[in-house]
Amino acid sequence: MNTVVTSKEEILNACREIVSKQGLSAVNMRSVAQKCNVALGSLYNYFPNKDELLLSTIETVWHDIFHMDHSNRDEESFSQIVEWIFSSIQKSTYEYPNFFTAHSLSITSNEKNTAKDMMEMNLQHIKKEMRKCLDQDKTVRKGAFSKKFTKDDFIDFVLEHIILLILQDEKDCRTLLEVVARTIY
Repeated sequence: MNTVVTSKEEILNACREIVSKQGLSAVNMRSVAQKCNVALGSLYNYFPNKDELLLSTIETVWHDIFHMDHSNRDEESFSQIVEWIFSSIQKSTYEYPNFFTAHSLSITSNEKNTAKDMMEMNLQHIKKEMRKCLDQDKTVRKGAFSKKFTKDDFIDFVLEHIILLILQDEKDCRTLLEVVARTIY
């Protein structure tokens, strides 16, 4: 048995693998120690308890799901970005089955607000990137937005509908893309 874990990152990689194969409910101190091939006590050097381990795991999974790869995205239209986000999140839901619906059930009520904050932080990241893409899209119709219908309102609407489509297990987002096209182009 390995008595020293090389890094917190290695532990979280093991946690994501457990989530991917067995679900978030399978993540506990013993299963992670076994997966990392370390003594149980070694994990407590990195995570003082199961809730901290779960919160860190949830944070890294959210990051995996919502992280936008910036390479080759600057020239794409907002519609292309929406389609890419949908596909990326959809792919992640296959990688982490039931994560969207089960993550809040796996932690104690004390830590639910922290988990919600982590999710919101990742959503804010994706909204920021969507806004950047929308601002750079030169094909957006002049006058598409107003004080009553802002770019940020539109981005909130689009992201909420992407998530709704994912939760409904829709296979594509063509109707949403049509709404986007009719609204801003």
